[in-house]
Amino acid sequence: MKIKARRKFRFDISIWVAISAIAVLAVISAVMTLTHFQRQKEQAVELLAEKGVVLIRSLEAGLRSQGTEGKDIFRMRKLLMETAAQPDIDYIVITDNKGKIIADSDPSMVGQVYGLDLDIEKISFSTDKKWRQAANPEGAGTFEVYRGFFPQERYNETQAAPANPKSNNMIIYVGFNMAMIEKADKEDTRNTIFIALILLLIGSSAIVSLFLAQAYRTARMSLSRITVFSEALVKNMPIGLIALDESGNIAICNEKAGAILNIPHSDTPGKKMDSLIPAPVQKIFTDLPENGGLVEEDLQLISGQKERKTLEIVAASLTAEGISTGKIILLRDVTALRQLENEVAKSRHLTSIASLAAGVAHEIRNPLSSIKGFAVYFRERFSGNNEDQKTADIMIAEVERLNRVISQLIEFARPLELKREKTYFPDLIQHTLSLIAADAKNNHVTITTDSAFDTPLTEVDPDKVKQVLLNIFLNALAAMKNGGNLLIKLVTEKNNIAIIISDTGAGIEKLDLPRIYDPYFTSKPAGTGLGLAVVQKIMEAHGGTINVESLVGRGTAVSLQFPLSST
Repeated sequence: MKIKARRKFRFDISIWVAISAIAVLAVISAVMTLTHFQRQKEQAVELLAEKGVVLIRSLEAGLRSQGTEGKDIFRMRKLLMETAAQPDIDYIVITDNKGKIIADSDPSMVGQVYGLDLDIEKISFSTDKKWRQAANPEGAGTFEVYRGFFPQERYNETQAAPANPKSNNMIIYVGFNMAMIEKADKEDTRNTIFIALILLLIGSSAIVSLFLAQAYRTARMSLSRITVFSEALVKNMPIGLIALDESGNIAICNEKAGAILNIPHSDTPGKKMDSLIPAPVQKIFTDLPENGGLVEEDLQLISGQKERKTLEIVAASLTAEGISTGKIILLRDVTALRQLENEVAKSRHLTSIASLAAGVAHEIRNPLSSIKGFAVYFRERFSGNNEDQKTADIMIAEVERLNRVISQLIEFARPLELKREKTYFPDLIQHTLSLIAADAKNNHVTITTDSAFDTPLTEVDPDKVKQVLLNIFLNALAAMKNGGNLLIKLVTEKNNIAIIISDTGAGIEKLDLPRIYDPYFTSKPAGTGLGLAVVQKIMEAHGGTINVESLVGRGTAVSLQFPLSST
């Protein structure tokens, strides 16, 4: 292990040495290139400046040799035009010390002003050469050399100005075309940059090669570790895992999945799922959306010994950039867990019933017979007194109401035995609505039904379902004492049939919603509080669910979900 670590250390150091070497090479190349460019620029400037001075002296000497002493403007202009005819000269301009053009290689410019952006008064008294570089809109740049122009004076190299300066001194500007120089400079620059790029490319290639080698070695080691880890994880994970590739073939099936589904897991990779995986699990794979998404549900599965299993399923489609790359499913046998949950629910239910029964026995049954006996006694004794007779009748009626409460309690506590038969829900709803038609008319409630003609038959206990609907309808009518609308909508879904009952009544308080299924909880003065508790019990016996949504002052919506296939 120590030897491997030392080798890896040396390999890493060599990469950094190469990077440092290439970096130094890049810096040296850049410095040399910049130095070369600077030296070329200085040489070109010096060459053009000296050429301009020589040309200016030639013009001064030419004008003196003609004896004009600078006074023959015509000869001056002609000499400028002949001199400016050279291919590398853009223009020659002579101005007075006020900037007015006296002579120009372009005669049309005579009389105009030039060089006002310079200190022309000072320049007109000096023989020091000056230069500047300007852009030429018609082509290459222009290198301009300028100084005082003294064709009438003689001076030597050490003079900074003529011996007898005059107030009417002139300034000469010579503009050289830099096309050839720029062209040569560009070619030289291109060649220099090309050589530098080649050196950098070679160095970069070396760096990239080293990094690729290191990255390949690291990636191979990481892939090996990840492969070992993932294989161990899939093999030893406590839940079943089945994965399909993009072609629908089994890519992975771990031992746990094989044990849960009673299939061999070792030789499943590469095979079609149709020949191994049970049909209900295949259906989950088939129904998964191709564009991704998660599906979580419980699945009832019958094993080879006709034993029913409850599997907790989590399935998802795998996508990469919108393209399906396979599907995966996680499954766990939760049969014992669901049974335990059901037992706990039943235990809680029975505990609640026992508590209620004890309360009823204590609060009602003991005094019930005495109350009724006294009520009958008072009614017989005061049979001639209408007011006392009425009081006795009220007492007897209240006793009978208590008897009804006890009957509902017994109904709630008694285990349900469903008598299932194929039932057409629209007919069942209409029959139940006929029982409340008179009350709805008296309360000015409008009833509307909405159901499709192709509603499938469903195996339910019709009497129990009528009890559920009637209870909810009566609650809705009680909430709409001043009239309203009652809407019953029947919807067929994928695996369920839903009855949605909506009213426009007073609604339920938000704090009361969690307690509406509790036995003996009611907000109605004459209610028993067992209606929705019985409804929930009947729905659970059918394998269905009930959901209530309500807003105070807006109404209540009750959704009843019945499975299409009986469990």
